[in-house]
Amino acid sequence: MPVNVIKEAATWLSRIQDKPLSRAEHQDLLKWRSQSKHHELAWQRAEKLVEKLHRIPADLGMSVLGRPQSTDRRTIIKSLAMLLVATPTAVLGYKELPWQNWSADYHTAKGEQRTIQLADGGKVITNTDSAVDVEYGEHERLVRLYQGEIYIETAHDALNRPFLVETEHGRLHALGTKFVVRKQEYNSYLAVIEHAVEILPSMSGTQRLVVNAGQEATFNNIAISTQQPLSDNSTAWLDGVFYADNLPLTDFIATLSRYRSGVLRCDASTAEIRISGAFQLRHPDKVIEILQETRPIRIDWRTRYWGTLYKSS
Repeated sequence: MPVNVIKEAATWLSRIQDKPLSRAEHQDLLKWRSQSKHHELAWQRAEKLVEKLHRIPADLGMSVLGRPQSTDRRTIIKSLAMLLVATPTAVLGYKELPWQNWSADYHTAKGEQRTIQLADGGKVITNTDSAVDVEYGEHERLVRLYQGEIYIETAHDALNRPFLVETEHGRLHALGTKFVVRKQEYNSYLAVIEHAVEILPSMSGTQRLVVNAGQEATFNNIAISTQQPLSDNSTAWLDGVFYADNLPLTDFIATLSRYRSGVLRCDASTAEIRISGAFQLRHPDKVIEILQETRPIRIDWRTRYWGTLYKSS
């Protein structure tokens, strides 16, 4: 989003924080919002920002909303603009949720799942540590996945609006279907359970691929992987289960860590340890206990939430 638009949204936000707008000023704001989709999106984010910040405990020191009257307007606008695009450390630490979770319509904490009933009768199930926006407009139904993983069941729309899912890596066009989307660090993952979904990478004007039922694929901003048969874990998380088949311990712990707070790391001595079995994701600490009892593993805990796994002798 253009920086000047963000600054203008922050300016309007600051003016409203000072005092209620007059009728003429309100009309000017409506005119500004209608100038482009960027203007409207920036304003929606600004409104959500205020709503979220008002929920944060006062002792976190969010001085922008509780500022003294003598604060310089330029400072206020600069602070608000930064909040619209950045991640304040104070908020980051609050409830261990990233800033995108605060600005999103829906979010889940680590280990939590949530079912969202959509206006058209469809539904979205958010997995652990996820954040999404749901925007139903005149011409499209859009779900933005900022973080984590979602399962979607689409429904027929009387207005025949396309159903789209957007991640930072591209857009997915659902062709009447059930599917899973997960945003990963360097790409996004799609698993199609029923019917089909079309992938359109965000920076490629020509690349696109229709993924059919029973198939999965990953994509980044410019490319799409070859379709593969669905893995056992594509929807197993809906039942709180993770299947490991001779999986390196490092990869297993990386998955488990998505469902628990804190840091777990593997020492180089564990490189040859492999994990197999079905594990309950709703009880990650119990899984860790089982690993120590059944594998040649010991864990050194610095704190309750910080541990390193070593190969035991």
